[in-house]
Amino acid sequence: MKLLRYGQPGEEKPGLLDGQGRIRDVSKHVHDYCPSTLGDKYVLNQLSTLVLETLPIVEAGTRLGPPISAPGKLVCVGFNSALHTEQLGVSPFPEGEMLIFLKATSAICGPHDPIYYTRLTKKLDWEAELAIVIGKEGKYINKSDARDHILGYTCMNDLSERYLQFEVGDSQFTKGKCFDHGAPLGPYIVTKEEVENPGALEVNLWVNQNLRQAFNTKDYIHQDVDIVSYISQFFTLYPGDIISMGSAPGNAEFWGESEFLKPGDEVSLSILGIGTQKQKVILEPS
Repeated sequence: MKLLRYGQPGEEKPGLLDGQGRIRDVSKHVHDYCPSTLGDKYVLNQLSTLVLETLPIVEAGTRLGPPISAPGKLVCVGFNSALHTEQLGVSPFPEGEMLIFLKATSAICGPHDPIYYTRLTKKLDWEAELAIVIGKEGKYINKSDARDHILGYTCMNDLSERYLQFEVGDSQFTKGKCFDHGAPLGPYIVTKEEVENPGALEVNLWVNQNLRQAFNTKDYIHQDVDIVSYISQFFTLYPGDIISMGSAPGNAEFWGESEFLKPGDEVSLSILGIGTQKQKVILEPS
């Protein structure tokens, strides 16, 4: 299934994508895609049995919201690309260790919502990433059991303000990662049964129609089950939690200081079989 939410911000309804790429309304069968429903096997089983052709069609062009309402956590993995760490000259973490950080859930927006260029923005960067959506609560999860805790996958653009992240004298990522609209998510949650091999997906990102990132998720140093198991050693994972798996080469700094995003720029992100995002950079509304 491809789970999505559509409608104006704060008024989104749940939907499913049919085989012809049309949105079907399922609000009579589930009130929303939130942690409680995403962790309810009965609800998901009921949705999987629906005959999509009998459901109301949503008007084409309707805004898509984030595919999850009120997720508890947005966890990110850093330096998880072999090519990226090589390009940056960063030594890989010790075997079995990972860099993880939290991104504010208030940064989440829809897949086609605008990217905000804020009052403090100086070096706005993009990062195309595959994200995991948790479907079952767990802590101290064994790697062999980790897939049971995965509901599905989605796209995320882990936007970063590099000046605030790296050039203001502190050693944490929060200020440069948590700005509003800094985590476009979606367009769908693609349930794991539809993703044959999440470790072999093509990921591409364009800025103003120029290809800037092109990689395969096989480049990830740590794959989905490794990451879910590792993170669960430190805190409980709940249904609806999101884990973004990291990005590969091709960030703005790689292309040159002049290539950081500016108002008017357009960004497109695509992960084969998972979905496509399109965003425009605008000045943050006052």
